[in-house]
Amino acid sequence: MTPIEGANRRSQIREMPRKLILQDFLPYLLNRAGLRVGLMFSRDIEPFDVSLPMWRVLVELWRNGEHRLGELSERTSIDMSTLSRLVVAMQRKELIVRRRSGLDGRALSLTLTPRGLTLAEKIAPYAMRYEMVAMKGMSTREVATLKDLLKRAYTNLEEAEKKPAKRPAAKARPARKRAKRRVKSSA
Repeated sequence: MTPIEGANRRSQIREMPRKLILQDFLPYLLNRAGLRVGLMFSRDIEPFDVSLPMWRVLVELWRNGEHRLGELSERTSIDMSTLSRLVVAMQRKELIVRRRSGLDGRALSLTLTPRGLTLAEKIAPYAMRYEMVAMKGMSTREVATLKDLLKRAYTNLEEAEKKPAKRPAAKARPARKRAKRRVKSSA
């Protein structure tokens, strides 16, 4: 892009109506609400020596029983590498147990220990409290609608992630810089 083209582009951008309002922008609103609840809830469960991701693992195993690692990763929205490290930490704290799966001896299943079960039950009221606080002033129907819409938004984003994004092409580097790099790297 020439300097003149760049100046024209900047001028066009300035003239565009500014429709994006941060305080009404859905990704911002989702992030803002999630961060607030996460920070408050994390502060309350800190005395239990449990992190927010650990809590998600605890509550999923508490509610639905034994899980394989991949299934647990999907259900808790914790990526596999992070979940693997988390599982090791939770084993050290004697909150979960890893066992070989009965169907596939190579696969590992995770279950709560009695200590993990007790901890999940102690922390559950804190989680329920934050849901109640966040939904204050909303009708049962509004809460159901909000949850449905959030699930749908997540599904939409998940589907979009599978499709390759159209990204602007990277700027080409001037030929001289490339030539200099080749000379330096061959020395």
